Amino acid sequence: MRRPLLLLFFCLLAAALGGAALAAMPQPSDLAPVAAQDAAVVPGDPDWPLTRRDSGPLAYTVSLDAQAAPPPAFPEAAPDSGGAFRIDFDLAAAAEQLACIGTSARRSHYRSRGIQFAVRASRPVAGIILITTSNPDDRKAQDRFFGTFHVGTQWKVLRLSFRSLAALPSWPAEARRAGLTPGDQVLRPDSVEAIQIGLDGRRTPPGRGTLWVGAVHFFR
Repeated sequence: MRRPLLLLFFCLLAAALGGAALAAMPQPSDLAPVAAQDAAVVPGDPDWPLTRRDSGPLAYTVSLDAQAAPPPAFPEAAPDSGGAFRIDFDLAAAAEQLACIGTSARRSHYRSRGIQFAVRASRPVAGIILITTSNPDDRKAQDRFFGTFHVGTQWKVLRLSFRSLAALPSWPAEARRAGLTPGDQVLRPDSVEAIQIGLDGRRTPPGRGTLWVGAVHFFR
């Protein structure tokens, strides 16, 4: 009698563990919203609005350029990107300002290791990316991270891991002025508050020009 009882016990235990494992597995409906957030950013997405600044030392206009998509020769670029963002700028003098595309729609990119995009310009300029993240337990506790890059007159694809971005030195003072609390300098992809990609007015020679940004998406 002992062997049948032991066999029955192990069968029941295996069924219970299997049921628990199946219950813990994420369902496709749970994964879909996150996967969609990692898709390519298509110019025209309302979460990445077109904008303009007419005053100050760095004036600019963001528009759509359907004819300026990165060429198919770039396998790294996201397909069907719908053209590119076009940033026409007029930099009168070095300025602590950006001419950029951006989003302030809160997103979770917890599956991603970084961000990738293609850039080119009508003349060589200095580029910058800013990513702001928050503490999920206190959204007012935020940190901002940055990366810089050079933009030439030919398309190139930049693949920036989150680990390659550094904490922005001026952020603690900026955060306090904005009524926020500087965080713990941890970049949290699962709690992204804002992203900006564009021209760095501090390191770009004065003058007019155009910067194109396209094929923006997150990689895993």
